[in-house]
Amino acid sequence: MKLKSIVGLFCLFVAAITVTSCEKDKAVLASGSCTFTFDGTAYSANTASGYLEDTVGIGKKALTVQAMVGNLKTFLAATIIFPDTLVTGEFTEANNAFIMFSQDVSNSNDTSWTSTTTTIKITSINSKYAEGTFFGNLKRGETVKPITDGKFKVNISTEN
Repeated sequence: MKLKSIVGLFCLFVAAITVTSCEKDKAVLASGSCTFTFDGTAYSANTASGYLEDTVGIGKKALTVQAMVGNLKTFLAATIIFPDTLVTGEFTEANNAFIMFSQDVSNSNDTSWTSTTTTIKITSINSKYAEGTFFGNLKRGETVKPITDGKFKVNISTEN
């Protein structure tokens, strides 16, 4: 009887491994990931996610990658408005890509930076997942600073 129990448990273990190993769609941890360097300082998000919406006025899809960093005061949003459907490729301001970065969302002084030049490269995307890289220059007032080495992997939601 013990041998049958051991064989049965082994078969159950193998079946469980087989079922969990099958991956239909890419998925990342619920918190996602986003890392980047702004003005020489490296940032790594505590939580990152993607939000996809249909734009009402122009009938296109917009993806926003949102990342909260550190003590949840630092925020980054990278947005792409896709030409027709969700596709991989390289997007710049010329084809509706931009980045907004705030070093302290709780600060009453303006600490927000917006992109003057940006490149967001989508390397993998479907309706549930997006992965890519980004870099560019961000501006606040007359000051321009670089954002480099940006990487993200996020699950996509249509609910904010």
